[in-house]
Amino acid sequence: MKYSFFNKSSKLCLSLGLVVSSVDLVSAKEIYFNPSVNIQTEYDDNKRLSSENSSRIDTSAYGVITKVNAKVGMRSDRYNIAVDNQIILNRYKSDYDLDSEDFNFNFISNYQLTEKHQFGLNADFRQDTTLTSELDETGGGTGLVQENIKHKQWSVEPSWSYSLSNTQYIQASYMHAEHNYEESELGSFINYTIDNFSTSFTQQWTPLLSNFISLSAMSFKIPEIGEGVFESSRETTEYSINIGAQYQISPTWSTTLTVGERFTKTEQTQKFNFNTLRFEEVITSNDVRGFIFSFNLEKQFEAGTASLSYSRSTSPQGQGHLQVSDNLVANLVHKLTQKLQLSLNSSFNDISTSGSEDDGNARTYFNIKPSIRWVIDKQASLTAGYRYRSQAFGDRDDKAISNSVTLNFNYHWDKVSTQKY
Repeated sequence: MKYSFFNKSSKLCLSLGLVVSSVDLVSAKEIYFNPSVNIQTEYDDNKRLSSENSSRIDTSAYGVITKVNAKVGMRSDRYNIAVDNQIILNRYKSDYDLDSEDFNFNFISNYQLTEKHQFGLNADFRQDTTLTSELDETGGGTGLVQENIKHKQWSVEPSWSYSLSNTQYIQASYMHAEHNYEESELGSFINYTIDNFSTSFTQQWTPLLSNFISLSAMSFKIPEIGEGVFESSRETTEYSINIGAQYQISPTWSTTLTVGERFTKTEQTQKFNFNTLRFEEVITSNDVRGFIFSFNLEKQFEAGTASLSYSRSTSPQGQGHLQVSDNLVANLVHKLTQKLQLSLNSSFNDISTSGSEDDGNARTYFNIKPSIRWVIDKQASLTAGYRYRSQAFGDRDDKAISNSVTLNFNYHWDKVSTQKY
């Protein structure tokens, strides 16, 4: 499996290199380089979001997170190609091994084939840990993150759009992604792949009103896991249809509403029949129909913005099941002065597993983070913040609470660009 993963990554990098080298540099209008660095100090009294019942030791951690970004690209009136690279060094002082070296490599490109046709190709490779990919970034993640397990992900996504007229256009995209966990055979996280195809049609009725309809098909596959009589595999397929509208209520108010339905089928293949006690293939399936939606309301102020969104969606996760999440998010940004900016970000998630199977991970997750940002000059800024997190499981008296404070220094150099080749 490891050989296959790195072999595919090598092929992907080679393909990206061929795409970049095929662009005629002589016709490029601009080649640019945009670097930045971010240094964050952090104290968290429960970094892993361990439950109160299971934690009987000191869970606090002091950390320094260093992020180095470098975006390199070239663009003209017809194309835009960029490689956005990020290296993250996590260093903590605690009783646990929280240190890690994370990498994000993103390739972004689009090309205007004709006045009506546009083609895009995005790809990325990412290495992080489950404390990031399965906890912080997924609003509570699996809720079972106890070890800092390495996680690798690569994906490729071609896309195409076509303008039928000045007010109508269609889009289509396909995405393939692979997720791999270190020692997945022994831990609670499982390697998986995702294939997703989506297409949409948009109608712009007026400058203020548009509506759309979209269709998508997703395949979420778990390879054969376990050994002997416990060897099994799982595949989830999901089809969904959505209709939506976007409306500019006033110059400062805008809203978007999407409603739809999903059709989900999960098939699990077992190599051993426990009823007959024979090694024979047994397939069990589970079909689910569900309501999905999203609502967003945004207000522009003279000195800031405010937004509120509520959605229900599904997503694969490292425990091997399709996750259903009801997500309420509220954000506020307000400029106190030309140099000071106040932000408040909060979210509430109600998380469960799709289908009738109860894996014990149904839970609620709450996060709120006030912060204040001081713009030192056009290149440097300093941000201080506090974050409160809580997670509770619905089927048992098991709650986790985390408090953290951060001080973040960000510096970005002026973009370096040239037209001399």
